[in-house]
Amino acid sequence: MSLVEIVYHNENIYTILDKPPPEAPKTPRYQSKLEKELKETKIPQLRRTFGYAEVPLTTPDQFLKKGQGIGQAVKKSDHKCFVTGNLPPVPKRSPPGKKPEKPKINFKVVNIKKAIKVKGKPVEPRLVDTRDGHIKKIKGSGEVPEYCLRPDFGQMPTYLVKRNRKIQNALEKIRLAEENRESLCKIINEEERQKLLSDLKHNWALMQKAFLQLPMLTDTIPKILKKTKMEQELKQLEKDIALIESNPYIYIYE
Repeated sequence: MSLVEIVYHNENIYTILDKPPPEAPKTPRYQSKLEKELKETKIPQLRRTFGYAEVPLTTPDQFLKKGQGIGQAVKKSDHKCFVTGNLPPVPKRSPPGKKPEKPKINFKVVNIKKAIKVKGKPVEPRLVDTRDGHIKKIKGSGEVPEYCLRPDFGQMPTYLVKRNRKIQNALEKIRLAEENRESLCKIINEEERQKLLSDLKHNWALMQKAFLQLPMLTDTIPKILKKTKMEQELKQLEKDIALIESNPYIYIYE
């Protein structure tokens, strides 16, 4: 049996399994085929700035000429005009004649005549109320009575006259309606009077028959009230019958 004596070594068997697995190879990055061509064809624009500090003016000979502006598009139409031979001829223009001569007017003389006929502006009355010559117009100052000299002073206003006229017309209509209104009082004839009297006697007979059929003993409140009510109705019918029999002429109001 042999012995191997290892004095110095740096191997650790405990960390052999802790190593990470090797990384998989990466796929190449996509690169466009046209990128290289675009870079070659692109012309670099060097020395570019933000523009002129002051916009240069155009020279006088570079003004906008006819036909150089932006014109409007001509609208196209599908309309077609079919010309026939039945159109009337175009009327001829009358030959130019001599222009009428304008009358010669002397405006100086006309203005002088107008100035002679013009009336002068009336002088407005004024009042000097101080020694320094302070001028005040008399009209509207209160120094001269004006309101009492007006033509409509002391007269009733127009709106009051119209209102009074409307009131008078309404009162006149009411008066005419009262005069032409038929009387509400009406006299009944003899036939109606006799019929009314017979109806009242018939109602009294029916009421008297019902009153006699009441029980003799009134020991409850409803019986007492019913008997009292029928007695009052009988008395009222007797009064009405006596009134109609004693008065041959009876007036009624509708």
